[in-house]
Amino acid sequence: MIVLVCLGLVVGCKTAVTTPEGTEAQYLQAERQLRAVLGATMPEVTNATTETLEDLELVAIDSNVDRLKGKITARMAVGTKVTINLEAMGSDNTMVKIRVGSMGDKSISMQILRNIEKRLAE
Repeated sequence: MIVLVCLGLVVGCKTAVTTPEGTEAQYLQAERQLRAVLGATMPEVTNATTETLEDLELVAIDSNVDRLKGKITARMAVGTKVTINLEAMGSDNTMVKIRVGSMGDKSISMQILRNIEKRLAE
């Protein structure tokens, strides 16, 4: 019985989604964050992320990013914290991890990811 419960917890931990732009992303329930690899360099993703947060009118943007890793934080108008972690995956790909609030919010995380993708496509 315990094995079945543990297996159920492991299986239900992540949800795979594909954005309209074709990026495969996973929402990890245990970490309460959306994770995706974008086909762009770290500086390109950093710029697109910052512009996205400004477009969405998130306030108090704090950015600590280099060419290998970084963290961008902001707050929504209602005070909810948004944290976006970036990590270079080779020279042309960047891992993006988006977490909205302490409990996570899949739909807002997906909206942020879609906006980042649109910015990269421009």
